Amino acid sequence: MPAAETPRPRRRPVVLAVAGTALLTGCGIRLEDDAPRVPLVPVRTPLPAEDLLVRLVADSAALAGLAGDTDGPLPSALAALHRRQVTVVRTALLRGGMPPERLADPGPDGPRPSTSVQTPAAPAPTPSGSPSGTPAVPARRRLAAAEAVVLDDLAAVADVGEDLRGPVTTLHAQRWAAAVLLGGAPPVLVDDVVDAAPVARLAEAAGAARYFLEVAAARSSGSRRDRAARTLGTLDTLHADLSRDVPDGAVLGRPLPGPVETGRDVDRLVLDTLLALRATIGGAAAEVVSGDGATGVAGVVRWLGPVEVEVHRWGADLQPFPGLA
Repeated sequence: MPAAETPRPRRRPVVLAVAGTALLTGCGIRLEDDAPRVPLVPVRTPLPAEDLLVRLVADSAALAGLAGDTDGPLPSALAALHRRQVTVVRTALLRGGMPPERLADPGPDGPRPSTSVQTPAAPAPTPSGSPSGTPAVPARRRLAAAEAVVLDDLAAVADVGEDLRGPVTTLHAQRWAAAVLLGGAPPVLVDDVVDAAPVARLAEAAGAARYFLEVAAARSSGSRRDRAARTLGTLDTLHADLSRDVPDGAVLGRPLPGPVETGRDVDRLVLDTLLALRATIGGAAAEVVSGDGATGVAGVVRWLGPVEVEVHRWGADLQPFPGLA
């Protein structure tokens, strides 16, 4: 009778335990703080300025909600505009390989408009104050402050990847314009001279716009003339800023794009001029930032924000990314 086989050690539980540990590690669950990386498991490389971009999506969503809760046509327009910003930036990040769950985590501080905008104290209750006696801050002022909060990260925009550099820079110009249009003080920006190739071209465009506004102011009267004069003042400041390090190439006269005889002609000339200037500055945003980094970012916002304000004051729609189609 053959001898009974010697029992062989059962290794299946050990193999399963090792496999289970590998799976946990591959899913990002580390059993020890110093656990080694599992071979052959791909590690995602973060996108340039990823934290800023994730927070920007969260900020835009929070602003859309805040604007939607504020009465008036301007806040309503801003709510739609911010929703568009969320869609565009979020889609670009997902196409760039960012996992959806990463977009759901804006960081430890959360979206800034809902946490960073504090309600300032007032000396005495107003008719709109709360029943507790604490004065209520006008919703538009709170929204204006929330729009300006994003400008705290302006320098970091220079680190954004090339494909998003233009849109993200012009988005910050939109925030600047919204804060001003809502009644807030113009956000203060660094005003260093920008050293980038497009500056001379932008100075020429600002000079042409300034000339057309001079014509518009001269050929109008009453409140229209006052409005044209205010816009001309904005363009004077813009042209002086852009021309600080550019050789003087002033042109005494320029051909008008059409007749300027009636009030409607004046309105058309001003609006067409401002829309063209917005497109010129917005279209050059990425190149300016690529040429001069954080100084270029501040320059674009400093130039484009006031133009966007004037565009709106003359009746055109605000854009989520001013100057970009």
